[in-house]
Amino acid sequence: MKSRLILVLLAVPASAAFAQYKCTAADGAITFQQTPCFGAKSQEKLNVVPNGHPPAVPAAASGVKAPAAAAPAAGPADGVDKRMLAGYEKQRERDALVRALDAARQDQAQRAGQRQDAIAAARRQYGDDPANAGALRDALAAIDSRYNVLDELGDARVREAQEALARWDNPLQQ
Repeated sequence: MKSRLILVLLAVPASAAFAQYKCTAADGAITFQQTPCFGAKSQEKLNVVPNGHPPAVPAAASGVKAPAAAAPAAGPADGVDKRMLAGYEKQRERDALVRALDAARQDQAQRAGQRQDAIAAARRQYGDDPANAGALRDALAAIDSRYNVLDELGDARVREAQEALARWDNPLQQ
């Protein structure tokens, strides 16, 4: 029973794909069939395209002699495919800009945690001993100096990523 159902379901789309004639009866009823229309008011032969792309017509069948190095003719579906591909490519480029911006922001957040860890490590190393106060002050100054430079670089990276994304989203504002 199950195999019969599967065969019926597979046969239905296949039969619809082979309809090649549109027949209009005298009363206006329209039917589609694989054979030419007999006794119909009008008949229209359809070029059915099962996969959505028109079949390639050989040059000999069309009666037109194609040049030796001619590129294949682009059908309407080819233009749609190329536009879709271009759209996907543009979206992929924009996604890369968004990822770069997110990565720059994550680096900033991670660096803030690293700075606090470095300060805590320096405090543990030198402790509260007044004899080590100068060394602790120097270590904290070095940590601040290093992370201030890294913060400036991170801020510049975030700004550049934001500007690149803004230019991408608004190309007329350049």
